[in-house]
Amino acid sequence: MDAAAGFDALTAGAAVSVEDRQSGEGWMSAEVGDGCQLQFSAGIPVAVAMIAELAPSDESGRVGVSDAIATLTLSGEVEWSTVSAVWRSAKSLWDVVPYDDGSGFAVDLDAL
Repeated sequence: MDAAAGFDALTAGAAVSVEDRQSGEGWMSAEVGDGCQLQFSAGIPVAVAMIAELAPSDESGRVGVSDAIATLTLSGEVEWSTVSAVWRSAKSLWDVVPYDDGSGFAVDLDAL
């Protein structure tokens, strides 16, 4: 998957504003709402390493066949409607596996 195409599909599906868009080889990021930074990575060594590190902990087996990572970093006053919109968009586009540093794979984004 191409990072720019994945990022564009995700943000278009979420119908979120995109500000301060930045990109590099294999990644794209932007502010997508107050307190929300979205990064989409695909085909770069760090994404491959993250997938390989988490795959053994995922009982569903879906992480091991992933080829991209969408990271939503939250800080300060967060627009939770934006978080929910990004999550719904990701679920409509791909077979996603939510993960949180605190909750691991037990995170429940459907509760948003």
